[in-house]
Amino acid sequence: MRVVLVLVLLLAIVSVAASAQPGVTLQLFQFRPAQLEVKAGTRVTWTNQDDIEHTVTAGTPERRDGRFDTRLPAKGATATVEFKEPGVYPYFCDRHQSMRGEIRVR
Repeated sequence: MRVVLVLVLLLAIVSVAASAQPGVTLQLFQFRPAQLEVKAGTRVTWTNQDDIEHTVTAGTPERRDGRFDTRLPAKGATATVEFKEPGVYPYFCDRHQSMRGEIRVR
């Protein structure tokens, strides 16, 4: 009986972990992780852990591509973007342009 219970618990943990949505944290003026690889169709959520406003803006400061541009006004704010097509999607914070990240979609 104990073995069955342990197996059920392990399957539940694996199921929850597998369904978890990939995320990026904004903290100490950095995107963490700076690079994230996901499958096409995945939704990525950014969470601001700083006390100040940040943005998640597609492209680079020199060349914005307009795919997404969202504000994260304060600590705890989140934004989610779905990546439907394979490719490389650079992004940055418009307020702090040295903050840069990249989503790789396979």
